[in-house]
Amino acid sequence: MTSSGPDPTIAFNSPPFSSLSSTLALGLIILEQDGRIVHWNDWVAKRSGIVADVALGKSLFDLWPETTQARIRFAIDQAITQGQPSLLSSSLNKYLLPLYEDPFRSDPVQIRQTVTISSFYMTARMCVLQIADVSAAFARESALRVQAQLLNESLERQAQIMKQLENHNDTLDSQVRKRTAQLNELAKHLQDVSEEEKTALARELHDDLGSILTAARIDVFSSAKLLAGSHPDIHAKLQRALRYLEEGIQTKRRIVEGMRPTILTQFGLAEALRYTAEEMAEVSGWTLRLTVEEDLPLSEELSLTLFRVAQEALNNAAKYSEAQCVEIILEADEHTVRLVIRDDGKGMELDAVHKPRSHGLAGMRSRVEARGGYFEIQGAPGRGVEISVSLALSQAE
Repeated sequence: MTSSGPDPTIAFNSPPFSSLSSTLALGLIILEQDGRIVHWNDWVAKRSGIVADVALGKSLFDLWPETTQARIRFAIDQAITQGQPSLLSSSLNKYLLPLYEDPFRSDPVQIRQTVTISSFYMTARMCVLQIADVSAAFARESALRVQAQLLNESLERQAQIMKQLENHNDTLDSQVRKRTAQLNELAKHLQDVSEEEKTALARELHDDLGSILTAARIDVFSSAKLLAGSHPDIHAKLQRALRYLEEGIQTKRRIVEGMRPTILTQFGLAEALRYTAEEMAEVSGWTLRLTVEEDLPLSEELSLTLFRVAQEALNNAAKYSEAQCVEIILEADEHTVRLVIRDDGKGMELDAVHKPRSHGLAGMRSRVEARGGYFEIQGAPGRGVEISVSLALSQAE
């Protein structure tokens, strides 16, 4: 090839240029228009196993025949003939040029590369290949891809586990709801059976024992009257027996009223609450505030549930609260009846509600929840206690 300018091989292999080229941390190959190599730096020589003296003047495609059909041949032709630059990556084209970490090993490892191909004009259009070793970056990228895949697999497993846990929790929730409903139904049944047994026992005490005590009282009274003048000592003993009988009759009455308050069945919940609260206020020395609605449409079971809760709450207040004032509210709207009992006593820690020995509080809650109602207790030391119960009026139907 004739040229009026300087010989490119000499120009690009002069000591200054070669010295500069050898310091580069990348490969540098310069080609003439016909593909002959005019510069081959040390970086390329070290990784190809071909020294510059062997490579210079040869066609790149004769030196590396494997590049003839590769994407790189097309890019070089584009750069030389049309001046179009290209950037090729071994990530897409795998191994672009036969360059190795150590080409003299028996099993050399080919390096991953990016090759920038551009052109410039000297005496004719020429082509420059800049080769960068991206093996480390590619290894990091591969490691990141593996980590990303492992992370995705881990996330998928976690998602599957979470789904299984959700399904398991749904199953457990369903079982808990089912068991709770069964326990509430059982508690309701046991309460109903208990109340029926109390009613039956109260009736027997009232009818049978009441009749016996009344008859005995009449006979003793008659005998005492007959012997009042003639046998004063016997008369005194009979008078003492009359007092014992009267106490027995009163005790029987209290037991019967505790088992099945007749005032509740005869006069309704409002009057039963008023009578019980006033009686306990008189004994305990409370100031009593009552706000009760009359003639509420309550079933016998609903009235009894509310009365038992009030009865237990008042008993607790009498035993533990040291209250000065107790307030009872009974009210209803179209759908719900609500009972509130609050006192201004010494209060309690709410953790005590869940203690195993809190049978009274647990019994109230169980009684209400068995009827599908809502039970709440609020309180704090020094601030009294408030018990609130809500039940659906539909149970009255």
